[in-house]
Parts: sequence; C-alpha cells; structure tokens
Amino acid sequence: MQRAAIILILSLLVLGCQSKTPAEPLRPLPLRLAYTMQPDCALVHIAMAKGYFLEEGVLLQPSLFGFGRQALAAVIEGKADLATVAETPFVFAALNGKRISLVASIFTSWQNNGVVARGLTSPPELRGKRIAYTPGTTSEMFLDTFLMAQRIERSEVTLVGLSPQQMPAALAAGEVDAASTWNPAMKEAATGLGAAGRIFYDPYLYTETYVLAGNRSYVTANQDLVQRVLRALLKAEAFASLHPAEARTLVAATLKLSPELLGEFWNASRFRVSLEHSLILLLEEESRWALRRKPVPEAAMPNYLEYIDVRPLQEVKPEAIKINTRR
Repeated sequence: MQRAAIILILSLLVLGCQSKTPAEPLRPLPLRLAYTMQPDCALVHIAMAKGYFLEEGVLLQPSLFGFGRQALAAVIEGKADLATVAETPFVFAALNGKRISLVASIFTSWQNNGVVARGLTSPPELRGKRIAYTPGTTSEMFLDTFLMAQRIERSEVTLVGLSPQQMPAALAAGEVDAASTWNPAMKEAATGLGAAGRIFYDPYLYTETYVLAGNRSYVTANQDLVQRVLRALLKAEAFASLHPAEARTLVAATLKLSPELLGEFWNASRFRVSLEHSLILLLEEESRWALRRKPVPEAAMPNYLEYIDVRPLQEVKPEAIKINTRR
C-alpha cells in the first residue's frame, strides 16, 4: 500500500514537471510564396491576415502575380518556392517536362469560369465573333470545352489573347465581342457592360481547381516547411467554415471588391485543403485536351501520381487525402 502511494506521488510529480515545461517555439523559416489577388487564393489571404503563417513558423515572403500561370513560372524559374495556380497551367508545365510537385488543392468552383458577352443573348451567337482568352490557362480550357458543347469550331471564331485585367476595357471598347475568363474579372466585365452584358455558364462542363505547387526538388527537401504552410492554410479553412461572413468580408477587403460582388460567387466555391482522386482525373482529362490541341510539344500522358506529393498533407491531415494509388 505504501509502495503504491509512493509510485502515485512520483507519477504526479513527473506529470507536473511535464505540464510546466513550455513547448519549444518554432523557429521561423523563410518561404517565398507566389500567389494571386483572386478569390481562388482566399485561404492564403485569410492565413496572411490572421497571422497563421507566422504562428506555424513560416516567415512568408509573398510575391503577387496577375494570374496563376505567372506564379507557377516564378517557381519554375527559381524566383519563388511555392505557387498557387489553377490546374491548367500545372498540366502544361508537366507536359513540357517540368519537374514539379503538387501538394494540395486549396479551392474548387463549378461557377468561377464563364464567357462574358456584349450584346449577345445566347451562346450560339458566339459563332463568327472575336473572343478574348488567356492562353495556357483555365480561360482557354473552358472556352474550348464551351465552344465544343455549342458545336462551334475553334476556326469559326477569332481568338484574341489578353490578360484578365485587359478584358473589361476591351469589351467596353468593342475591341472584342466576348471574353472567356474567371472571377472577379468576369463579374466586373459584365457589370461594366450594364444591360448589354451577359455571362454564359455551364457548371456541368468544368470545375476549376486551385492548387499549391513547387519544384519537386524543393518540396522533397523541405517537407517540414511545406507542412507548416499546410497547417496555416488548414487554420484558414477552419476560420472560413466557422465564420463565413467574417471570412468573406476579410477577403473582399483584401481584394478590394464589394462584399456583394464577392458573395455572388463565394457560395459556388469550396475552400478546402485536400487531395481528391478527382484531381488526378481532371489533370488527365486536361492533358488529353492539350495533346489534342497540340499547343505543347509531343509528349506522353504524365503519370500524375508522380506529380503529387502526398507526404506533407499525410503528416498534417491524412483524412484529407482521398487519392487512390492503386489504379
């Protein structure tokens, strides 16, 4: 009995000592993040505003770009460590032999892309018109798929390469009749056209996915740092889920959009850090499209399991991984 009491006292003393030992703070590590001022990066904007990156030991060195293709190019050129980018530029980079790794998706939407038209009332009227698009991005992917669904050949329209930022002015000036783009440029362009503006959607054709990616060598060598980034984004995901109105207000202020405009497409989007098997299917489908169109040199279908590094998310939130590695 006396021996048992002594053991109990010693155990309590050990536990007491352990509880008083403060956790060693994380030493902040620098990370160069290339990202965009788009709702697709909402989790990044929230994590920055709430201080989640620093809480997780990430000394963020952010670089802003007009759209994801430019952000990914910065990574490939060694000017950034990680980039936020839609799946289409990632596909083009893989087909061009770039050794890149995708570590998580951070945004999906079935209504983030569309065709803004001036003075047109239905999609078939696009035939014979001048249509702006941004080559090598989801803008091109959506436009091709949309025209195909309308039985309009690419040769039956005049394509004009523009950045999303140039499209509202080009539409207003009558330089183009329509523009394939994404939000917020899409909504802003339609609003600027007033009663003459119309947006053509098809949510069944395409779901956009924004991902976090880096050079394969960097991701492999910096697993702990990538895990820290994912933890910060998961905190942002939880905040957006628990406080949706506050999250929308925060993102709207960051993007300099009205909360009403952001709200129009916020509810058609999912802000979640994950790796779904549907992502691989999407990458493969877009690769087939790219190879059919031949905008890239002759290339074989990539094995996208080799382009997705599940290890960081596996350590942080394994239940968010739904990729089937047995195919």
